[in-house]
Amino acid sequence: MRIRSFAVVAVVAGLALSACGSDGGGGGGGPASTGGRANPDATVTIGAVLEPTGLDITRTSGVAVGQILLGNVYEGLVKRDQKGVVSPALATSYRISPDGRTYTFTLADNAAFHDGAPVRAADVVSSLTQVIAPNSTNPHASDLASISAVSSPDPRTVVLTLTERDSGLLFNLTGPAGAIVRQGATGLDGRPDGTGPFRFDSWRRGDSITLVRNDAYRGPKAKVARVVFRYLTDPNAQNNAVRTGQVDIGAISDYDLVDTYRGNPKFTVAEGTTTDKFTLAFNQDRGPLADVRVRHAIRQGIDKDGLIKVLGAGTRIGSPVPPLDPWYSDLTSIDRYDPASARRLLAQAGHGGGLRLGLTIPNIYPPSIGDYVTSQLREIGITIDLRRVEFPAWLTDVYTKHDYDLSIVDHAEARDLAFYVKPGYYFGDRSPQARDLAKAGATAASDADRDTALRALARRYSEDAIADWLLLAKVRQVARVGVTGYPTDNISAIYDLSKIEVVKS
Repeated sequence: MRIRSFAVVAVVAGLALSACGSDGGGGGGGPASTGGRANPDATVTIGAVLEPTGLDITRTSGVAVGQILLGNVYEGLVKRDQKGVVSPALATSYRISPDGRTYTFTLADNAAFHDGAPVRAADVVSSLTQVIAPNSTNPHASDLASISAVSSPDPRTVVLTLTERDSGLLFNLTGPAGAIVRQGATGLDGRPDGTGPFRFDSWRRGDSITLVRNDAYRGPKAKVARVVFRYLTDPNAQNNAVRTGQVDIGAISDYDLVDTYRGNPKFTVAEGTTTDKFTLAFNQDRGPLADVRVRHAIRQGIDKDGLIKVLGAGTRIGSPVPPLDPWYSDLTSIDRYDPASARRLLAQAGHGGGLRLGLTIPNIYPPSIGDYVTSQLREIGITIDLRRVEFPAWLTDVYTKHDYDLSIVDHAEARDLAFYVKPGYYFGDRSPQARDLAKAGATAASDADRDTALRALARRYSEDAIADWLLLAKVRQVARVGVTGYPTDNISAIYDLSKIEVVKS
């Protein structure tokens, strides 16, 4: 879940597919096949939390839609794996000009949409041109803002012309902004039509979304016939569904249940890495929070290690950059937990007698997160009016209208550091210095120069206290024995179904 300005946003409200328990294993993929005979006619049901608000990937905000459709139903010119490595997809190869301003892609000659129409360069030109258009309604348009023109000199070649070098372009093309749809396609909200290894079958709103194998896929065929995403927002319902076999891969948010799966021969437990950053955003346009001393006080007043213990898992981070990113540096020493210092800062800011702030949080998260932050801030003299809302209400009130003081949400998208300088975002750094660093990172001619600029940008965010990064979540999934090949790393944005298989018992 990256969160962006509405014409430019993808919001994740939690680990849409994170699950319980861990046996201490690393990430990268679900358990390997046991060597038994796979069942190509199997149906796999996945317990999920966050249901998409729509299925038109060209118009719908939210990571939940990309999570199930990207790489499964829709493809781009390129794709990324769980570690963020980019490789060809609908394009078989690509070239970048020496000045970094021209990208030339050669398209696969056997790719087809699910309705049978062949993929043409015109489809790619149409898809990407709509994203970068001045009146674009694509919520991810800013990802491709560096592209000035898209052309096709022949039916199998697509050329992207950039206004300036963009070190993040290939990665951004692997996301929703890069999804290719058929030229002139309509009705995508009700029937997505992509090129991937799965076809859309049905959506029972409030219950489930079903995908079926695309037997005409040009590449390796999916190993199961059908995948059902079943949406279970109640933690107890999630746990019961896993334990009773109603779902094959489960999402259980209550970490206290972890031990009940360890050593159980009916289940396997996997843990992976994420870019899910639980973020306490500050509305700097609201009174007291315009004062950097108040923002630093709030950061110093929350013991992140204590929150991680309450939740049972997580890693401390000091900025919106997770260790997976090349420009990561450890900034956790900035605003260490120090309630005495926090109280002094509040007094210096004129709030020695106390301060009252609202905290808005989507109700899909464990209640303990909001309760913990409320309790911690009470200790330094800040009274919190805690408001738990449905996720659509959060999108409207916080994200769109900016009607909040403090807000907690899970920013899950990868490599979203530069987005927090965008005008109109619901929080961020509006300074020219931050914008300059973001641009330097984007236009860097080398990875080393990019990493230097983005490390400096992350430090500026933390030193200016634009938000507090409470923890980096872990991905934990429980699957019934015999289900293998499911992804374990970075599953909030893209959940690759292509390698999942079920061994016949």
